[in-house]
Amino acid sequence: MLDQNTLFDALADADDAYIQSAASLLGYEKEDNMRSVPFARRRLSRAVLIAAVIAALLAVTVMASFFAFSTRVPAADETFRIHWSDAEGGYLDWKNAKLVVSFPETAESNEVEFRPGWLPFALPEKLPLSDPWQGLTDETWFRRFTAESLCWAELEDDPAVYEDISQPLEIEVYAMSQFNDGGAMLMLYQTPGEITEEHYDAQDADVLRFRGTQRFEARPEFGLPERTSEYSYVLLSNAREGWVIAVRGQLDMDTLVKVAKNLEIRPTGETATYDDFENHFLFFDGGVG
Repeated sequence: MLDQNTLFDALADADDAYIQSAASLLGYEKEDNMRSVPFARRRLSRAVLIAAVIAALLAVTVMASFFAFSTRVPAADETFRIHWSDAEGGYLDWKNAKLVVSFPETAESNEVEFRPGWLPFALPEKLPLSDPWQGLTDETWFRRFTAESLCWAELEDDPAVYEDISQPLEIEVYAMSQFNDGGAMLMLYQTPGEITEEHYDAQDADVLRFRGTQRFEARPEFGLPERTSEYSYVLLSNAREGWVIAVRGQLDMDTLVKVAKNLEIRPTGETATYDDFENHFLFFDGGVG
């Protein structure tokens, strides 16, 4: 474990030039002509510089530990219990998940809503299955946004963009407190590619983004050829406020990143806790629901 004593022992015998260089990189001034000053003063100055370096290293470690996401690939036989009213006993045990996304324990989540500041299409007056879904304007605040209805009929502006896809863009809000006590968001069917971690200052959100793919075998009896479904995912989360927002869809990653970076997010004044949810695992694959 990285702690103050371990770092001090490691740096105690380091050359003066290394300590001075490290301190300078961190913004601390070094002593002029360090080797010519009296030993006691030099030792004090060196100790102060080492302490500054250690403080900075520990600060970076603490900041890293507060990243709001933790990801892992579970074993194929690991099971996740989901309440399912139609199943015998009222639940199902799912396995063979492709990705587990978990979060820090959060006693209470501030519920939020969002307003897209940029979209890759003109916002229609109605978007069925969104919340709200009609009377939409650029001033509308959403709890859920789904553009799948744009694929239900030919678009006048650029129908080729939505050819052979079923979900251009979906944005959904989750309460982090739902996933306490071992709960998690699961990718069940799609296989994630390389995961990028970053931070968006405008939303004060830690971010995971990646592409997910799923291969489908040919179904000649239904006239369906072999195909691969691909989705882009941008997950935003704020551990202090306790919210998670998933931006996903079959449009390209650059488009979804632009949508995510231009989201306005505000609290609704409502809160949620672990006990408000029946399920503490949920699937976030695009197209699953």
